Formats: sequence, C-alpha cells, structure tokens
Amino acid sequence: MKLFWKVVNTFVVAISSSPLHIVLSNNILVLHITGMKTGKLYKIPVSYLEIESSKLCSVTDRENLWWRNLVNSQSTKVTHRGRLIDATLVSSKDDKDQIENYLDALCRHSRVDGFFAKVRYQNGEPLMNDIESAAQRMVAVTVSLHR
Repeated sequence: MKLFWKVVNTFVVAISSSPLHIVLSNNILVLHITGMKTGKLYKIPVSYLEIESSKLCSVTDRENLWWRNLVNSQSTKVTHRGRLIDATLVSSKDDKDQIENYLDALCRHSRVDGFFAKVRYQNGEPLMNDIESAAQRMVAVTVSLHR
C-alpha cells in the first residue's frame, strides 16, 4: 500500500505544477517540507480548503510523520493552483477545536476528505461523532500564503 501512495503522490505532484493542475487545484496543494534531520525536500500533496483570503486549512493523520517537521511555524513554498508560492505552515496537534473545525469544513467541502477520515454522512451532513473521533488522530495544518 505504501508503494501505491508513493506512486499516486508522485503523479499528483507532477500534475500540480503542470498545465493540467486545473484538474486538482480546487482541492489539492503541494507542501514543500524540509526534513529537520535530513535537510531533504519533501513534496507532500494535501487536501485543503481556503478559510480566509490567503489562508488555507488542512488536516493529516498523526501517523503521517511529515508534519513533525513543522514543530514551529515554517517558512516554505507550496504549489497552489499551478504556481509556486511562498507560505508559512503551522501545525497543531493539541488544539482539539481547531482540528475538529478544519476537519468538519473539509468534510463538508469534499466527501473524499470524509472517506479518508472515516467520517460518515447522514442527509448529506458529516456526523459530528465521527468528526470528533477522527479529530483525535489528526493534526491541523494552517497554510498562510504570501502573495
């Protein structure tokens, strides 16, 4: 399964900076993360939602180790809507309300996010019990774009 996601992520990263980015740009951006120990550049595609002008939110499972490189806010670059943009990334693993709010907004925006977070829906709305449960294993990531 790990190889599958490596192939998918490589494909998504390549499309995100090509003229075909329009296929993904409304839901996916690519974070450019530098490993704290290795100094290696990682390109991580994540689902996102714009919550304010130039401010995006995302969540990731705590099992995904890349977010640990964001211990403090990190100035970096992201590929957003086909363009490489300077950004500041901040992760939060302890703010339960923020994680739940981001996850709820993402699940309302895209059922794909709900699927990956194991959030069920009733009458088109994500179930709050599932949001609360999923949020316990998630980390919130705030992306501030510098335009």
